[in-house]
Amino acid sequence: MTFFQQLSKKHGRLLTASYEAIKYQRLDIFTVTLRQIGAYIARELFNDAVYVLVNGDGGNNAAETVSADSQTLTYGSLIKLWANIAPYQLNTILAPTALMQQLLTMTEMKDANAGLDFHGTGKMITPLGANLVHAPSLASTKIIGLDKNCALEMIQSGGISVDSDKLIDRQLDKAAVSCTAGFSKIFADSAKILSL
Repeated sequence: MTFFQQLSKKHGRLLTASYEAIKYQRLDIFTVTLRQIGAYIARELFNDAVYVLVNGDGGNNAAETVSADSQTLTYGSLIKLWANIAPYQLNTILAPTALMQQLLTMTEMKDANAGLDFHGTGKMITPLGANLVHAPSLASTKIIGLDKNCALEMIQSGGISVDSDKLIDRQLDKAAVSCTAGFSKIFADSAKILSL
């Protein structure tokens, strides 16, 4: 088994409709459905990337854990994460829903000028200048800090594949949309986990 076969997963969906459903539809349901399939594939790839960041890609390179100062998220704990990721730049923070809510309600995030910037430009103030990414699949007591330029490489077998088939005997039209991809770590120490 090759390295790519170990890392890769295939994600996709099959769309089946009768000829009549396609012929008499008022909206372009296939376009809407294909967008939803694309969103599903993107979510699954994101979950795969989070898994590899936390557990490694099979090369004994799981992310190192930094212990937080307390059971609740504090600005001091984020500073500790920032300090431990050096010499890399902490430019992305992945957080599950509950910790993202705690992070956004910190007093350091409630600066009046930051509010004006958000209303004027739509750009939210973030801790230490890092981009915040909502990661619902992440464990509820962990935050991942990483350097997005050095952490992961996406290995893809081709692009998005769309295959279609007409089954005349059943009067059905089928379309399969799939993507085969995997992730490998570039520099294992460019991503750290803050554990509460």
